[in-house]
Amino acid sequence: MSIIELATMRAKAGRADDMGRALPVALSVIGEAEGCLAAAALRCVERPDEFVLRIQWVSVAAHEAFRETAEFAKYRAAFADHLGEVVGFAHYQVI
Repeated sequence: MSIIELATMRAKAGRADDMGRALPVALSVIGEAEGCLAAAALRCVERPDEFVLRIQWVSVAAHEAFRETAEFAKYRAAFADHLGEVVGFAHYQVI
């Protein structure tokens, strides 16, 4: 059974639009990763500086393996300059 990674992040002050443009670039990198089934970025309507990444992996192990690759560094670099903080992060299973 696949898992869903949800990561909630806030952009630095005044950088939300930049973050909104950078996340699709980052997800194009992660979308090519072994074990990644789907990836999407969501922007909060009420708090436009807040974003959620929803990434579907074949397993937690596949996600952890990706974090050890050079591609992870490319993924993270795409939005790192705009990232203020990671608010929450977890893996979920569909029930």
